[in-house]
Amino acid sequence: MSVATLKYVAFGVALLATTAMAGVLDEVPAVPSGNEIYFQEILFDARDDGSRVARLRYVMPLIRQGVEFAEIEEDFFHLCIGVAVPYLATEGETVDQVIISMSDRETEFGVLDALATQYFEAFIVKDGTCIWEGF
Repeated sequence: MSVATLKYVAFGVALLATTAMAGVLDEVPAVPSGNEIYFQEILFDARDDGSRVARLRYVMPLIRQGVEFAEIEEDFFHLCIGVAVPYLATEGETVDQVIISMSDRETEFGVLDALATQYFEAFIVKDGTCIWEGF
């Protein structure tokens, strides 16, 4: 195999892996509540104590119409086990905590938006499952 062919094969494998992972985050996951959601972003950050956090941020527009936390509580675990765990495993990412958030609108991370309603849940990922930490 020539060097050019090897570069093409390596590029193709990298592109395939990137496309596969983009699909995990781009797919609109069905959640137990049945409400429509969409993925906003994933953020990784390191805390002062050296621990790493993955934040998966989702938007559920129905929250602004009065959806209560209790109605969507199961959705958080579902997103952790069904999206976060496979994503982290495929990407080879190791984190100490996964935080799933749902908001009624897109918000900028770390910026106060007094009009937004947001719900959060925190999990530890251990042995391929999500363990609820609570806030």
